Amino acid sequence: MRSSCGANENSRFTFHVSQPLFACHHEGAQPDLLALAKGLTGGYLPMGATLTTQAIFDTFLGEYDKFKTFFHGHSFTANQIGAAAAIASLDVLESSASIQARERLEESLRAELDTLWSVPNVGDIRQVGLIAGVELVRDWHTRESFDLKEQAGVRVCEAMAKRGVLTRPIGNVVVLMPPYCTTAAQVARMVEALRSAIIEVLGKG
Repeated sequence: MRSSCGANENSRFTFHVSQPLFACHHEGAQPDLLALAKGLTGGYLPMGATLTTQAIFDTFLGEYDKFKTFFHGHSFTANQIGAAAAIASLDVLESSASIQARERLEESLRAELDTLWSVPNVGDIRQVGLIAGVELVRDWHTRESFDLKEQAGVRVCEAMAKRGVLTRPIGNVVVLMPPYCTTAAQVARMVEALRSAIIEVLGKG
C-alpha cells in the first residue's frame, strides 16, 4: 500500500518559480494532494484550492445518499470574484512573456547570489526559481554551524532591515523570496544588504 503524498505550494505558487510551475515538480515529486492559495489571485483576493488525483477525487464522488462527500467548506467557497481573479492571474502566469520575465529575474538573482560565495560565513546557497536560502556557518572550510542560541540568522535579518530589506531566517538560513515585480536593481540591492549584514554581524569578509 502506498501512502498518500501532499505538497504545500502556498508560498511557492506566487510567481516564485517559472517552469515547471510547482516547486515539487523541480524535485521530480508527483503529489497526490496539492494545496494552493496566495498566487491564485496574485494576493488581491482570498482564494485557495486543493488539487488531487482522479483516484482520490472519485473516492468522494457519488450520489448524496451515498454520503461520500467530503463535507468541508470555508468562507470563500465558490466566490465568483475570486475565481475570476484567479483565472486572470493564471492567464498572466502562463503567458510566454511572463515566463521569460521570471526566468530573467531568476538568473539575476542567481548571479547576485553567486557573489556571496566569497563571504567566509556563507556555507551554502540554495535556489529554486525566486526562492533562495543562504546558510550561515561559523566557518566555510569546516561548515561548523552557529548554535541556534546565538541567533545568527535573526541578527543578520535585523541588520538587513536597517538597510531597507525585510526578510526572515529559518534557523541559520536567511530566506529570500523577492516577488515577481522585483527589478534587477532591487535584487542587487537585496543581496548587497545581505552581504554587508553578514559581514557586520558575523565579523568576517
